Amino acid sequence: MRALIRNLRTLLIFNRRRRDRTNIFISISPRKRGGGANTFSYNFQKWLKENNAAYHTVHNILKSDKAIIIADKADIKTIEKAKTQGCFIIHRLDEHVENSEDEYRRKKHAYIKELNHYADITVYQSNFVFENMHPYLNFPQRHAIILNGADPGEFYPGKEIGEFIGHITWGVGDKKRLDILYKTILGNPREKFLLIGNHSESKYNFASLPNVHYAGVLERGRLLSDIHKMKFLFFPSENDPCPNTAVEAILAGVPVCFNPVGGTKEIVKDCGLPLSEFGAMLSGFRIYRERCFDRKDLHFDSAARKYMAL
Repeated sequence: MRALIRNLRTLLIFNRRRRDRTNIFISISPRKRGGGANTFSYNFQKWLKENNAAYHTVHNILKSDKAIIIADKADIKTIEKAKTQGCFIIHRLDEHVENSEDEYRRKKHAYIKELNHYADITVYQSNFVFENMHPYLNFPQRHAIILNGADPGEFYPGKEIGEFIGHITWGVGDKKRLDILYKTILGNPREKFLLIGNHSESKYNFASLPNVHYAGVLERGRLLSDIHKMKFLFFPSENDPCPNTAVEAILAGVPVCFNPVGGTKEIVKDCGLPLSEFGAMLSGFRIYRERCFDRKDLHFDSAARKYMAL
């Protein structure tokens, strides 16, 4: 029976390779607003359409040649069936496991671990994710590390330098370290801060601060014009695996003052400074802005081609 299944799978793979295009399945459909997995899905499906001579998006994994499974967003029985039909499973992880987690996160990570046994290869979004998640999975699967990217046609430098210190967040949990943001705004009354996202849902009354302009939640198409109003992005998020916000800011010519705990520093590299050097960032952000212009490694095309080469 196993030999029969193996031969059937080989035949299916052979027949699929004879087609002109490779069928690609992504396990979530994009929405108009962030977070990270949603933005990744949006970027990838847009890239697939732009490269439709070689690739085709399908919405049924059982009709796909390659499937990108995001975290826990898939049914294990369906994944198992797709594998028997010759589908190559890529498991994309943008996660951070901790010793003490609430019930929701424990169940989510346990399901990710179970699902990962069906992956042909695991893609970690940064070295930080790899070092944290790979020991947890406890399975000798193939793996790759591929940083997120963004579309340079959507995020590109403005003609002039902005006047605000910016901050963008869609979540308001403790890991976003909005406490650091709040203290920084209070401690720098002469600086103007532009806040984009769900800050109004946090426990901090940002709107009451006189040096804050609150833009609120913006759809993806409106982000760039407000990012261009920033002279640099203040990004205190802790243990952030691979934030798209930092990628988008850099491609838009906006350097980043970042929390070094997590994967953000792997994105920023020399296009900004850690939080501890906030003063140096204030005086020298123009130097880091110039470095943003050369970051072609953050183009989404580069990330997508790495996925397709797996």
